[in-house]
Amino acid sequence: MLAFFPALVAALAFANAQPRVQLTCCFQITAIDTRTGLISATNSATGTSLQFQIRDRQVLARTRVQQRVYADLAARQVSLDGRVVCCSVIGTPRVVAATPPTAAPDRAEPPAASTDRAAPPAASTDRAVPPASTPAAADRTAPVSAVAIPALPQLSYGTPYQAPAGRVVSSARVQRRTVAATVAGRNQTAEIVSLRGRRGIEQATGLAPGIKNLLAMHVRTLPRGAPATYLVNTQLANEWITTHPGLAELEPIEPGSGGGDDCNGVISTNCIQQTIENGVEQAWDMTVAEFERFRERATKAWNDATGDLAEAWNTSVGCFEEKTLSLPNIPITFALNPTMTINLSQSGSRGSATGTLAGSVGLGVPMEGDFAARLDLFYIQCFPFVVRPKGLSAVGTMTVGEELTGTVSASGQFNKTFTIPPSGGPVIPIQVFPIMIGTVPVSEIDVSAYIEGNIEVSADGRADGRFQLRNLQPTEFQFACDGGGCRAAASRLPSPTTTSQGAQLEGRVTVKPAIYTALQLNFNYEALSARAGPQPYLLGVASGCGAVSATGTAASVEVQHALTGDLDWGVELRAEVLAMRQRIGDPFVTSVMRERHLWFRDLAPGGSTAFVPAVDGPPTVAASQSSSHRIRMPTCYPYKDKVRYQISWTGAPTPVPVPGCQWQAGGGVCQADPARDLVLRLVWGTTGANQISVRAVGDDHGRVFAPAPAPTVVTLTVGGAP
Repeated sequence: MLAFFPALVAALAFANAQPRVQLTCCFQITAIDTRTGLISATNSATGTSLQFQIRDRQVLARTRVQQRVYADLAARQVSLDGRVVCCSVIGTPRVVAATPPTAAPDRAEPPAASTDRAAPPAASTDRAVPPASTPAAADRTAPVSAVAIPALPQLSYGTPYQAPAGRVVSSARVQRRTVAATVAGRNQTAEIVSLRGRRGIEQATGLAPGIKNLLAMHVRTLPRGAPATYLVNTQLANEWITTHPGLAELEPIEPGSGGGDDCNGVISTNCIQQTIENGVEQAWDMTVAEFERFRERATKAWNDATGDLAEAWNTSVGCFEEKTLSLPNIPITFALNPTMTINLSQSGSRGSATGTLAGSVGLGVPMEGDFAARLDLFYIQCFPFVVRPKGLSAVGTMTVGEELTGTVSASGQFNKTFTIPPSGGPVIPIQVFPIMIGTVPVSEIDVSAYIEGNIEVSADGRADGRFQLRNLQPTEFQFACDGGGCRAAASRLPSPTTTSQGAQLEGRVTVKPAIYTALQLNFNYEALSARAGPQPYLLGVASGCGAVSATGTAASVEVQHALTGDLDWGVELRAEVLAMRQRIGDPFVTSVMRERHLWFRDLAPGGSTAFVPAVDGPPTVAASQSSSHRIRMPTCYPYKDKVRYQISWTGAPTPVPVPGCQWQAGGGVCQADPARDLVLRLVWGTTGANQISVRAVGDDHGRVFAPAPAPTVVTLTVGGAP
């Protein structure tokens, strides 16, 4: 009768380019020569022993006696993880008497994440049959004539359906659910109990004592970083135990000190060391070293128990080894456009304001996704009634946009930071995939979009007006998460597009959203959750200015105005794994691209006069003498980066060297602080009327002023020598 099984959460990695072959499980290492790297290993079920050599010293240092390895005897190849060939068989394998295992199987290495986008596998109709019960063997040292191990069942998914809004996730240790799925138009249901952690197993009701003992022994063998959630089909478990006696006598060992719980169902280094005061619940009061010693004792007890069961049930110890059931190519596509409006005067912000402030900032986050996801579960063929999550991964493309709109009326200064979203949850439900083993529903994968972040809004002086800016970023990436954390990589960098849809502003307003948008996959109501996505940081500045300045004793009046839009951006890729909403380890964050200037536009009709530099100097000069001309940007100029000036002249004067300037015949280029005078000195040789032209063309930040501002032209008359 089909069901499913527990195991151990382990790492999940993307496919690498090394060769992979079909390898036979399982050999256990019996001896290691650390000097030569020569390894001896034996298959206790068949009695076959072999030797191979590990030449990589780092790999050799991580290899342990009683570690499980894989071999293809026909090809004479060995693998440490069952996927990648590491070594060759030395000499001829020989057959010896089979011996029982004496140590726990090593934590299984991760399968390669699927990157193809093929159609999902069809639902299996096979139903695994538990091995028949037989009397215990009298002599454990004699070879066992084992029955065949049941074949691994097939994972598939039922017809996906729209995710319900407002689904409440319970934090209870024991949760009973009816899981339903539709396959080929037929409805299938199964009663599933979710047991979280050691305490959840102890609190479970309706399960035979032998089943609880078995799970209680297994949970104690889990390594740090392993989410400890077991999904049990109670009907199958209780039917199965009627033909498999002997489990009621199993006795889980207890820690030598501390006691407590397993940190909300997640076993981690931080959990082991946390105190009652710091934890959600009482933790095992152990050091890491004490925990590992306890786990070693628990693993030995588990191996002894399963060795006895193998003899009693006349099966191979391989029937008790952890296998991986994989379901790749789960198709996920979506298109969303969540929007939110932030009231600039709301009390929930952080920061300060002086004077008056009114208005709002609107933020739209249009996003589209196209992914192939993968689920991995652990399964033990001899216990076909329970599964545990192993890992989640996906590969695909997400296009995320940020649309900024603002309506601001302010006098004085303000700088406030607002949380995104301002109300409601950060998760947007998309779709639910029922997960099947054969025709029996196991659990579900909830697909959702995740948004979190903040938006900083500031202004200085008087600001009154509106603006709207937009930026889109398609990013192709892949991620893989498990109890050990996440890995992620971007395979195609973002290619942004921008548009300015309008601006009308007096004053200066800076809007800086820092938003994390991600694809989130939840297995079994957040028993294991993985999310990853681009974390773009976008700085949008809309600047407007109107000023009147008077210079000289005659009060020469100059009117300045500016209206500009400016965008900077950068992108990081962030991935994180959670169990029951608690992060496991630190988020994985990697830079996809360096911050860079993205877009600038002068939005004033006819151009902003604040981009026309002021140039002064004497109207006349004698031949063979020098003239000095001061150049600076007007008061309304909105940026602080060094300005790049394009300077030209007539009359072939000789320029005096100036720091930041490069001269050539007829002119040159200078870079200078826009708020300070750049002093230009020219020595004139010939008489006559000449012109000096100065144009601001860009700055050190990467802005290219467009449309190009008008140049400032001054006329100078060179007279005869004094």
